[in-house]
Amino acid sequence: MNTVELEQTLEKIFKGDDRRIVPLLLGAPGVGKTSIVGQAAQKAGLSLMTLALPTCEAVDLRGIPQIVDGQTRWASPMPREGRGVLLLDELSSAAPDVQVAAHHLVWAEVGSDMSLPLGWHIVLTGNRSVDKTFYRAVSGPLRNRLCILPIDAHASQWAEWAMNNQIDHSIIGFLRWRPELLTAKEIPNDGAFPSPRSWHRCTEILNLGVPASVELEMIVGTIGEGAAVEFSAYLRTVRELPSIQTIINRPFETEVPKSPSLLYAIVSNLSQYSREKKKSIMDYVSRMPAEFGLLYIRDIRDHMDINTPDIRNWIKKHKNLFDSDNL
Repeated sequence: MNTVELEQTLEKIFKGDDRRIVPLLLGAPGVGKTSIVGQAAQKAGLSLMTLALPTCEAVDLRGIPQIVDGQTRWASPMPREGRGVLLLDELSSAAPDVQVAAHHLVWAEVGSDMSLPLGWHIVLTGNRSVDKTFYRAVSGPLRNRLCILPIDAHASQWAEWAMNNQIDHSIIGFLRWRPELLTAKEIPNDGAFPSPRSWHRCTEILNLGVPASVELEMIVGTIGEGAAVEFSAYLRTVRELPSIQTIINRPFETEVPKSPSLLYAIVSNLSQYSREKKKSIMDYVSRMPAEFGLLYIRDIRDHMDINTPDIRNWIKKHKNLFDSDNL
């Protein structure tokens, strides 16, 4: 399941009161499992309570035993009222007794001190055995009570998210050109590796303004050497592209790159600007190959008015590209 489908599915689950579906989201480290749950909960209007299971003991889920009227009762720290989402993060890295406690929450047996009230949903996340994390297999009975959903990150969907979250346009352009580098095909035994999370952190590195040699070393330490060498070479060229202000001032005179890799970079930059400023740069975009004009319009169409003469004329001229877009 891709990340957009997952967020939409979780939102639908969270809008109900019953807890008949308890998802377990499985995916590589850094793919965005935790943030997707948070975004879906926010859209559903629910509060989010997160427990990082590898740092928990069973008592953090079950509570402390007490004697009440001669019987043992557990002072559970779990919610007792309202509505919300309980995220049990990193189940596959949790200690066995913590996994058992998580099982009790999911099971919600009648009369249990650990039962959550109606209106509270449970979501669990975990890595896979192939991900080279600290991994403990999840028991069969618990897995049999869950809806196990594998997650895949797609560069096009990540780019849409990235534009809304101030990710550097050069990173977006690079991953549109080299989408296979968004996530590592195989996680190394040691050292850094690319993931949506680690690419996000690269924006902070680019904003530091450190010397190029230091910047490269930090990028290697964030996304790994292979991806970093390619990105660094790309970055050197991208930084020589004309600025946004130059393009705005001289849209018909400013040179349009011929390389697809640089066109991805400049379109991503222009799209971010148009989305933020609500201003079209169609005079320049119209000089690009049609597929990059299409990418620009798809980027901006949900964020600003595209019913302007320059954009409508371009769409009319390239109508065959939009047959499935209903613009």
